Amino acid sequence: MNPKKTLLKLGVALTATLSATMAFADGTVTVYTAAPQNFVDELVPMFEEASGTKVEVIKAGSGELLNRLTAESASPIADVLWSVDGTVVDFNPDLFTAYVSPEQASVDPSLIKSELWSPFTAVVMAFAVNKDALGDKPVPASWSDLAKPEYDDLISSARADKSGSAYIQFATVLQAFGDEQSGWDVYNGMLSNFVLSDSSGAVPRFVNDGELPIGVTLEDAALRYKEGGGPVEIVYPAEGTAISPDAIALVSGSPNSDAGKKFIDFILSAEAQKVVAAQGRRPVRTDVPSNESLVPLGDIKAVDYDFQWAAKERKRLVEAWGEAVLDYQ
Repeated sequence: MNPKKTLLKLGVALTATLSATMAFADGTVTVYTAAPQNFVDELVPMFEEASGTKVEVIKAGSGELLNRLTAESASPIADVLWSVDGTVVDFNPDLFTAYVSPEQASVDPSLIKSELWSPFTAVVMAFAVNKDALGDKPVPASWSDLAKPEYDDLISSARADKSGSAYIQFATVLQAFGDEQSGWDVYNGMLSNFVLSDSSGAVPRFVNDGELPIGVTLEDAALRYKEGGGPVEIVYPAEGTAISPDAIALVSGSPNSDAGKKFIDFILSAEAQKVVAAQGRRPVRTDVPSNESLVPLGDIKAVDYDFQWAAKERKRLVEAWGEAVLDYQ
């Protein structure tokens, strides 16, 4: 699919649809985001064209964005936090204001996990595997496989204290084996095999380039390299994986909250969610189908990921993760 043609087609449709249904405020909306650059490049211009509202984008990892929001809390600069792990919002409720978009009526109810944020996409955790770089070693099929000594220093992963998606991966393993200690037993083995990165975006790139044969990453990130002709395969862990929404939320005390709400409305609209699907991420609306290149969600075994537990225990678990890293890195 030609991105420019897709952008033009969807942009024209969006302008006509939203112009008839939404009254946007003029001015500027400031958006802090950890969204992949391809989403920013497509969705932000579409919103600007349809709304007449300029978007100031500050892009960084979720940890850095949270630090900024905390430092600015007495006099907020951002209006919206877009595309972060929902536990980042739930763990810092004073920084955000609840907003229920009218578009939420078309969102899959199973993906609505909090009153403080709306789901942007349904994120699926998976393995990216480069068989050529793996050589004669077997393709890992499970979280337990990743803990085997034969994969020592062969697995790329982002740091769970820097990346929201890496924290979800970590918390998924802790929940996938019946109790937290059993999860730790597996995760410690995985951690001993990890080559850690501060950036979640670097993980599938390392696999695609053959620097490391395995990466724990997002399904859509691996798909981009696969559809680009790279030697990347997507593997879903046999014990089950997290199928979790990432969050978009209104910042408490934001300087242009009306524009922030309209940006959230746009992100949840059918037109924006079609871009989500075209880019390989799972849309959250029930009336927008997933990318045809992906395995149907019903064919993927899912862990019953407990968002409330992950949010409540985030500080403790990240501190424990940091201590565990010292033993292996």
